[in-house]
Amino acid sequence: MSSVSGVKMLMSDPRVAIPAMAMPLAVAILIQNVNGMADILWVSWLGGNAVGGLGLAYPLYASICGVGNGLAIGVAAAIARYVGVRERENASKAAGQSLFLSIAFAIIILLLCLPTIGPLMDCFGNPAARDEAIAYIMPMVLFGFFIVSGSVMSGILRGEGAARASMFIQVAGALTNIVLDPVFIYGMHMGVAGAGWATVIAGLVSLVLGLLCYRRGSGMYVTLRVRDMVPNTRLTKEILVVGLPQAAEYVVMSVINIPMNYIIVGVAGADTVGVYTSAWRVAYVALVPAQAYSGAVVSVCSAEYSSRHPEMIKEAYRFGVRRSVIHTAYLSVVLALLAYPLAMVFTAADDLHYLRDNMFLLFIVMACMLPGMSQVFVGSGFLQALKHSQTALWSSLARNIVMVSGYLAMAVIFHCSEAIWVYMGIIEIWGGLLMAWLAWRCILWFERFCADSPPSPIEA
Repeated sequence: MSSVSGVKMLMSDPRVAIPAMAMPLAVAILIQNVNGMADILWVSWLGGNAVGGLGLAYPLYASICGVGNGLAIGVAAAIARYVGVRERENASKAAGQSLFLSIAFAIIILLLCLPTIGPLMDCFGNPAARDEAIAYIMPMVLFGFFIVSGSVMSGILRGEGAARASMFIQVAGALTNIVLDPVFIYGMHMGVAGAGWATVIAGLVSLVLGLLCYRRGSGMYVTLRVRDMVPNTRLTKEILVVGLPQAAEYVVMSVINIPMNYIIVGVAGADTVGVYTSAWRVAYVALVPAQAYSGAVVSVCSAEYSSRHPEMIKEAYRFGVRRSVIHTAYLSVVLALLAYPLAMVFTAADDLHYLRDNMFLLFIVMACMLPGMSQVFVGSGFLQALKHSQTALWSSLARNIVMVSGYLAMAVIFHCSEAIWVYMGIIEIWGGLLMAWLAWRCILWFERFCADSPPSPIEA
């Protein structure tokens, strides 16, 4: 998509711009989720310890991806705000700063995680699953830059309205992972480590393809230049005001899985953690519409925010809520109908058959809660666009504290994972309603903010 068509679409009616942005994004997210399930499906034939290892490593894996997704959202919002006020030079500088931040955060991930992986996995008390978890996550710790920067390139493209190009680089990366998984895991006899290396190479593919989109003469709005990667406090702040709370929200949701997993291991064993994380990967496929609308409104509403169009943002919010609930509900019905066949696939190994009914119940609970939970994503997207990412972060933190406390209570009172699944469904619905309420209050605040004629929001 050229700079002219991308920017024109970004600044059009939200009822036109949001679907135009969301549809390519939905395709990319769907392929990424299928990619995540491919890891589990291929590894599931290695046995329960291998699946349990991926489950134990999932919080750290999701945290690394969360840093990349947070920075991607931050740079997408920053570039879109500059597009809204026609500041092309600052948009290009923001893109360069996001690549600098990718390097900085990748180094931080390496320094923090390398000496702590072993002790972190040891706390679950399953030596076999621990070794598999370390083998899976180590490549991503060592080469986290490729995963983070691959996501950031997608954010740069979304920020200027190039949704189809963003979709292309994400889909290409995910397909690379899907193809390489069986080659590395079985063909090269690398086991679960092969899935980790496939993920790293997929990130590299996304990064390279994203850079090629900005080759000389490509006609893009943003220009990528090495000199723009020199640290710039003002532009870094512009990205991190949205990106850092969003990355922290992803990390909080991932890290909180550690005590949750510990509780599940204590009640039902390490294999059940593998079932739990596998089910969530399927659930996120049903949440693709909500995630796509959330990503779309960050770019569209950030541009409207800098242009001070509260009525457009309010219309975008109503539109996003309506569409996300309806589409997620359709997919939740499909999930409920396929619950038992999916449970059979994910418990194919002989030592996992006993968990089939447990996983079936988990899928049914998820099908019931996902339409309400969809508002966590859509509401968070609007809060990010209006520079209220901290509100989304605190809401996520509160929801997850209530969640982990309830997991512990269910384990103590009922001594079974099934009670935990039901409690999880109730809290996720509550969390979605809370985020929707916070987003609406923020939109009303912005309406009053503009009515009082303050300085330009992009300077606020």
